[in-house]
Amino acid sequence: MGETDVARLPRPLPESIEISQTPDVRFSPNEMRRLKTQTGRTMSELFGEDASEEDRLQAMVWLALTRDGHHVEWDQAGDVAITFHVEPPDPTNGGP
Repeated sequence: MGETDVARLPRPLPESIEISQTPDVRFSPNEMRRLKTQTGRTMSELFGEDASEEDRLQAMVWLALTRDGHHVEWDQAGDVAITFHVEPPDPTNGGP
């Protein structure tokens, strides 16, 4: 009987994920294609002016989890809680 390759098993999704209040909004064409396949919507529809806040946040969670190596479905990303990481003020930019 063959052994299971543990490194290839899907990792469980975290209950929550930390996202910067100034998130990385760069996308590769392949990320855009995968997200469109999952949602049926373009990046403009998910992040544009008319997009809902819920869709924007869910897309950020989906991207963060995908970039972290998780195999996540769109609906699963909607169940992961979000904690916002607040960047400390930059003292060289007039901050305290």
